[in-house]
Amino acid sequence: MIDSLAWDPEMESPATIAILGAGPLGIEAALYARFLGYHVSIFETRRVAHRMLDWNLRPLEEPAGKITTSLGLSALQAQDPAYVPPEPGRIFNGKQYAEEYLLPLAKTDLLFDDIHFLSPVIDISRFRVASQPIAGRFDEYPWQERCNDEFRILVEGRHRGTWVSRADCIIDCRGNRNTRVGLGPAGGLAIGELEARKEFLEHLPGDRKFDPKKYDAKSILIAGSTQDACRTLGECLEYAGHERLVWVLPPAQSDEPEFLAKARLELAQRASPSFVMIDSLGVESITPQEQGSWQVRLLKEDDSSVELQVDRIVSRTEYQETPLGPTLLAYNPHASNFLESSLQQYDLSDPSQDQHLRRARDVLTPEPGYFRLRADSLWEIGLERLRTIFAILGGRSDLDLYEILRKQQSTGP
Repeated sequence: MIDSLAWDPEMESPATIAILGAGPLGIEAALYARFLGYHVSIFETRRVAHRMLDWNLRPLEEPAGKITTSLGLSALQAQDPAYVPPEPGRIFNGKQYAEEYLLPLAKTDLLFDDIHFLSPVIDISRFRVASQPIAGRFDEYPWQERCNDEFRILVEGRHRGTWVSRADCIIDCRGNRNTRVGLGPAGGLAIGELEARKEFLEHLPGDRKFDPKKYDAKSILIAGSTQDACRTLGECLEYAGHERLVWVLPPAQSDEPEFLAKARLELAQRASPSFVMIDSLGVESITPQEQGSWQVRLLKEDDSSVELQVDRIVSRTEYQETPLGPTLLAYNPHASNFLESSLQQYDLSDPSQDQHLRRARDVLTPEPGYFRLRADSLWEIGLERLRTIFAILGGRSDLDLYEILRKQQSTGP
């Protein structure tokens, strides 16, 4: 199917697929694999669907018909014949989506014994092949030998301790939500930030674990220009329990995202003694004060600075991906260039194959058998990439379980 790769990506069942992350796409990837006859092991740093649970009572953007699948509904009905699917037009909130769909799926016989929650993966390597390709000599590297080797997965479980698992293939569904970039200029770290991070306020109004005692009558600094920051600010202003809310964001740019420009304009109109917006290149330093407060120095464009004292600091900057395993080629830029040059040799005379190749670029990595399925992708895009992964593993560009199920349901018993 993709015969220009330096290795054969096809993998027959029963083989073992390790899935990193037990959110909506991680659960769906596990179901897809199980329906095709693969063994699965699912590793979750926290608990199943924790991000949906943390989304709490906030409504989701898409109706139930868009964020449930025929695969998931079939699994639930097979587990419980009395199960009643949600109305396609129903709008779940995060808590309902987790408790009525994702968690029941995780408890089905298909998946229950294969989920390891509170079990972060701390390292991934190959089990036997230790060699690394040499820059400029990638064509000489034994790619197929590496592809045939098992993955060694080091897990640090809260209950089981540190242990090792193996897999033939890995689907990374974690997304990019690992570590936020720093509060300093251009995402760098502020002086004292690493020491202060453990005291940063994480949960704010609207969050499942929000603690009013940490927020009410406090001076709160929120730093960041992300959609998360804008949403958080709106919820904080709606709650209005703070004494003073300070939003630190970069100076306005002509090419800034539309959501940020809109939020900047709308929130500027709500400025008051209890809500202040400060344009800054970033936080220069964070210094602890008596009684748990913080002295924060902000850097301005003209190299001057502004100092203020706050009770709580909230980071809502961008997330950055933390690589798993220094020996994995998935994060090697030279290996990535080699993968791209290999894909460019593919025969694109067939338009359908051209489309499949474009999709394959989104999920393939230069580590044979290691696929990325971004958990922060839009749901429809995530499902398309999921189908692509299993089409590659199955050696069939037309492999689509959803289409198979639709045909079975339309023809009836």
